[in-house]
Amino acid sequence: MKRSMRRHLSYANVVATLALVFAMSGGALAASHYLINSTRQINPKVLRKLKGNRGPQGLTGIPGIAIQGPAGTDGLKGQRGETGREGPEGVSSLKPLPPQRSESGVYGVGAPTSGAGGKLQESVGFALALSAPIPVANVEYTPTNTPGEHCKGVGKAPPGYLCIYTDASAGVSKPTVLESEDGKSTPGSGELGFTLEWPVTEAGAFDRGTYTVMAP
Repeated sequence: MKRSMRRHLSYANVVATLALVFAMSGGALAASHYLINSTRQINPKVLRKLKGNRGPQGLTGIPGIAIQGPAGTDGLKGQRGETGREGPEGVSSLKPLPPQRSESGVYGVGAPTSGAGGKLQESVGFALALSAPIPVANVEYTPTNTPGEHCKGVGKAPPGYLCIYTDASAGVSKPTVLESEDGKSTPGSGELGFTLEWPVTEAGAFDRGTYTVMAP
């Protein structure tokens, strides 16, 4: 029997047998590998192990407060607009008061111890000089609460008029308005201002008020 088996064994038979064994084991090895096309093919327990742990929760924002993002870049410069209309001529102390423009100021004088028979005087200078004197016919002295024929209220004066509004007075009669620029005390107002002269009627004399002059 043993001799019969040895007689049939040869190198070629052994190689063929080993080749058959390797082929069969390789087929079984190949049959034990699978191609996974979906996570449903994986056991849930295995899938949980493959998935990483949940990360820590981020910080909670402050309710009602928005975080401003970075400022954007400046936009393109727009086109230059049209030139505006020329405005009215301005005023300057180096030039006379323009026509139909007015200016106002205050005055006040008093002599508590002066008795009757004397006089009170005060000179008032214009902030802007006039282009011509104002004649006495165009000077009006009137109480603040009693508008005159031409002077209708504090801060108002017709063109070419000087309006003097007395706010309070006592111990004096109506003043004379004089021009002191010509050196002759001509009644009326000069280009630079005017002088008020009150006759005193009793002790405690005073007068105060405002004035407005408008260039013709």
